[in-house]
Amino acid sequence: MGDMDLGTLSLEQLSQFKQQEENKLQTITSNYQQLKSAQARFISSRDTLSSYNPNFEGSSIMVPLTQSLYVPGLARDVKQVTVELGTGFYATKTVPEAVKFLQRKIDLVGKNADGLLQVVSMTRKNIEAIMMTMQGKMDEIREKRGAMMGSAN
Repeated sequence: MGDMDLGTLSLEQLSQFKQQEENKLQTITSNYQQLKSAQARFISSRDTLSSYNPNFEGSSIMVPLTQSLYVPGLARDVKQVTVELGTGFYATKTVPEAVKFLQRKIDLVGKNADGLLQVVSMTRKNIEAIMMTMQGKMDEIREKRGAMMGSAN
């Protein structure tokens, strides 16, 4: 909210501002969940590679074509794996290099998720401050109406 004085805004403006902050909170929360999901996938991949055994060469494996579709295959050249660097970009790495790469991705995604958590916390505080200001303004309106009703009698 920065230097904005909520007390200078009308109830309608406060309501609109609250809605904007709630939308922002929803988007950031969704992004946070996506980052945590990606981090979990990287952790799973790292853990799988950490238990990878060079004796797997020639072993039967199931190769995923999609998340739910697999075809049988044979493991060969198990000293190297292909990792996705980004959207559509791949690189061949040794297993230890791939484990280090995945750990860097895990750390980066975790750092980004932690940053989003701070934004979530600040946005929640903003919403709470807006709601308190709105409540104060509504109380003032009730008091004025009460005073007007009392003076009319």
